[in-house]
This record gives sequence, structure tokens and C-alpha cells, in this order.
Amino acid sequence: MNANTEDRDGLRAFAETARHAIAACQKLTLRERAARLAADGLLGILAAEEAGGLGLDAGFAVPAMEAAGAGLLGFPLLETLLLAAALGQDPSANTIVFGEKIATIAWSGTADHTGGVLHGTVGRAPLAREADLVLVATANGAALVALDGPGVTVTHAIGLDIDAPECEITLDGAAPVATIGPEALAHLREEALVLWAAAIQGSADACLALAVEHTGTREQFGRQLVTFQVLRHALARQKLAVEHIRATLTRYAALAAAGAPEARLARHTAFAVATRFGAAAVESALQLHGGMGFTWDLPLHRHLRRIRAWEAQGDNVGLHRGLASDLLRANA
Repeated sequence: MNANTEDRDGLRAFAETARHAIAACQKLTLRERAARLAADGLLGILAAEEAGGLGLDAGFAVPAMEAAGAGLLGFPLLETLLLAAALGQDPSANTIVFGEKIATIAWSGTADHTGGVLHGTVGRAPLAREADLVLVATANGAALVALDGPGVTVTHAIGLDIDAPECEITLDGAAPVATIGPEALAHLREEALVLWAAAIQGSADACLALAVEHTGTREQFGRQLVTFQVLRHALARQKLAVEHIRATLTRYAALAAAGAPEARLARHTAFAVATRFGAAAVESALQLHGGMGFTWDLPLHRHLRRIRAWEAQGDNVGLHRGLASDLLRANA
């Protein structure tokens, strides 16, 4: 058996474990979800072995994030994976990997870190009201803050994602639990793009499956909906959108494995493609369901809400501007 075969088998095993674990999380509380995901080894995929993790690369986190997206997991899995890795051998990493503490990341805003304490307001932190720790950006990297500590105020923010609602955090003299440098923060943000893209693919795939099932069983004018050509074309476009996301992730994985300099551009492209075509695929599924697609009986609009929230967390607009600049420079 060669290394590629072993990697594929490993990825399939991760995907299967993630699907079962996330399905089991549906009726659990946030704390119970942390314990279940930790028990299945999903929280430490990227974390160092010294912190109780598996020390694997982002490619092994991709199937877990696909399953999380498809299952609308109400848990900051992406944030947990990245934080546990970024903290290295810091004791906080161990508590995160084993589900003892729940951690999240404030994706917008920068806190002032002077005199050993933090001041300022940051936002777009999923599930911060129920979490224990949050990572906030500073001018010199990022700081990990205990959310129940002095000088920390967490308020619910107006957002789209109802399964992992975002929060705003005000810091007034809060002391950090740990810090990471600017390079570690930059790496964390880069890795997040791939994991968001994978989660969006999982979401779009789940919505495509719902659309196929609906059009294949629903009848109108005495015929199954799928027999109408215009609807078959819509399904085909939706399938193409999902496969386009998958292709960009596959290309990125190949370039990253080869250590190619184009990997960074491929990573940004994967996120840009996922946000564009993932949202389009979910919107198509909504339309194919007609009026019932917008009801609470189906999860379609929840998938769309989550994708839009991920777009904002990843600064999709800013990334598109940067991507355009990179492409212009590459082809100059």
C-alpha cells in the first residue's frame, strides 16, 4: 500500500467518524457536543501531539468540516481546530482538544494590547456567549481571553446564523490567558479559508441532495417535477456548482502537498469559489422547493444564512479584492 492510498483511507475514516459524531450531536447541549467531538478525536485533528492532538495537516480537517457544514453543526468546530493548533504546547490547547473548554474566535476588529491588558471591541465571534475562551486580534498577533474573566462583556450581535449566533465582545482591561504571534495569526486566517470552503461544500451538497429528493418525489400536473426539463437544468447547474467547489479544494490540496508557491492563490480561490457557488447552489435548492423551501420545516434557509455568515467572517469582499490584485500581478 502506498502513501497516497493510506492518505485516502485515512480521509475516508475521518469523514465517516465526523458524519456519525455530528449526527449524534444534534440533540445534545453545547457542552455535550464538545465532549462527544473530543471523544471521537475531532477537536485535535490539527493540534500538536504534545497537546493531545493528532498533529495532522488541514487536509484531514476538510472532511470533518464538510460533515459539519452538511449537518449544520451548532459548535465552533472550525475555531476549535485552528486555535488548538495555533496555541501549540500552551496548556490552553490541551483543555480545548479534550473538550474541557469551548473556544471561539472573534473574526472582526482589533483590540489594543498595552500594559499587559486588552481594550476595545471585537465581533463576529460564533457562540461566544456559551464559550469559555475567545481569540482576539491585536496589533502584534492575537490574544486568548477568558470570557468569564474581569473586563469582558459579551453581547449578542445581530446576525444571520441561527445555529451558531455571532457575538460582540467588549474588552476593558481584560488580561490575556495566552498570546500568539503575527505569523501564527496569519497562518490561522489562511487555514480558515480552506476549512470554510469545505464547510460550504458540505452545506451545498446537503441542499443538493434535498433538491434531488424533492423533485424526484413531488408531483405536479400528474408528473414528477424532475421530468420537467427546466428543473433538470437547474439541478444540473446546482451539481456543477458543488463539483466546482470540490475541484478547487482538490487542486489546493495537490498544490499544498507539493509545496507549490501557487498554493496560497489556490487557497484564496477555493474560498472565493465556495462563497460564490455554494450560495448559488443553496438558493437554487430553495427555488426548486417553491414556497416550502423558505419555511422552518426545511433547513435550506439555515444553510444559506450560515454561508452568508461565513462570507462575512472570512472578509469575502476584501479577499476578492486581494485575489484580483494577485491575479493581475501573476499575469503581468
